[in-house]
Amino acid sequence: MTKNLWKKFEKSNFFQSAKLKIRQWYGREPKFKIDLKLNITTFGDWGVPLEHVHSGDVMYSFGICDDIDFEKEIYKNKNISINAFDPTPYSVDWIKKQDIGHCLQFHPHAVSDRNGHFYLYPLLNKKGRASKKMYSFHTQNKERSDGVKVEALTIDSIMKKLNHKHVDIIKMDIEGAEYGVINNLLESSIRPRIIMMEYHHRFEGINKKETIGSVNALKCAGYLLVYISPAGREMCFLKDDPKA
Repeated sequence: MTKNLWKKFEKSNFFQSAKLKIRQWYGREPKFKIDLKLNITTFGDWGVPLEHVHSGDVMYSFGICDDIDFEKEIYKNKNISINAFDPTPYSVDWIKKQDIGHCLQFHPHAVSDRNGHFYLYPLLNKKGRASKKMYSFHTQNKERSDGVKVEALTIDSIMKKLNHKHVDIIKMDIEGAEYGVINNLLESSIRPRIIMMEYHHRFEGINKKETIGSVNALKCAGYLLVYISPAGREMCFLKDDPKA
């Protein structure tokens, strides 16, 4: 009972916010400020200004693992077209067992800053044990033999493959690959109205300066930071015309 209560407390907004402030004080987490205060609706760790989500919007959700609660909620509230992507064996098997109805279309592909076939590796915990759920491009250790080869496409290529003329909302939880994907997106003419992502500067080999650079690049491209989760890693950006 005590263990369960502690786990619940660890996930609380109070604990996450306090932990973030301590890590910022030690210089381990970057500090950001909200650019525009809006009415934000939260589903789990994700926050979105629902008033800027329109019926008929096209949404890409990259890296669903075994959680589509956000996608279900936003579909229920706004009836948008959702395409979910995750190439990991765990997620592919998990989604087959779900009753997703018309909520979303699932695609077993990864998103990347370039097209091709690449290896995803299970993340390792502090004891060196491999995760059964979480995989990352970031762990390119040639000595490991537990990688899974997957197809990866750029957002532009995905749009062409699905015959989409526009994508309005992008959500990413892609375990460290977000930096390259955002750079590739900003080099294109594709400008989703809303971009949500989890940054992974806590990963070994990724410096918090990369997250600072990514956030600044989005702002230079006309995006406003409108939500930061209590943990400080999930963020939501809105294209700078709030009436869009």
